[in-house]
Amino acid sequence: MENREELIQERIMAEECAEMIQLGGVKQKVWDILTKEKKFDPRDIEIDHKFRLLLNDCETTVSIDFIVNLSSASFMVIKCAATAIESWERYAISFARAIKDYQIPYAMVTDGENARIIDVLTGSLVSESMDGLFNKQEAFNKMKGFKKIPCPFYRLEREKRIVYAFEGIKCPTIKDTENNKKY
Repeated sequence: MENREELIQERIMAEECAEMIQLGGVKQKVWDILTKEKKFDPRDIEIDHKFRLLLNDCETTVSIDFIVNLSSASFMVIKCAATAIESWERYAISFARAIKDYQIPYAMVTDGENARIIDVLTGSLVSESMDGLFNKQEAFNKMKGFKKIPCPFYRLEREKRIVYAFEGIKCPTIKDTENNKKY
């Protein structure tokens, strides 16, 4: 019986490792697209930045794969996923609405090939492909006249709870397990 449990554990670890490698490849591809094709300065991009999320009854630390910043404001959050990008769309929108004292105007989820880019303020889909990702000049044009609009108070706690729930369902990675971290 123990041998079977060990085999199952090894299989799970192998699958987690393969997913981590795939996700790392997605992140690298997105980074290359942002910096090489779309001409964002690497200093404009925050990677795996951690934020403290305060809710009425608890707090936690959350992160997103990329935040693209322009001169005075964050422009877009990007969530990378190895598969099923649609399942992370709501997380990215809520993150963009709740993590700062204003709503970050765009959110994107991608697997490196496919993408969903959402206008956070209207909730509308802007593009369903990586080709729809704005370059730096287009981003500056979109931000002309941008006003930092906070998430409406009646909606803010709900958006924070959505982020919190998604953070809670993330599976620990092998690295996290090895370091005995608990999330």
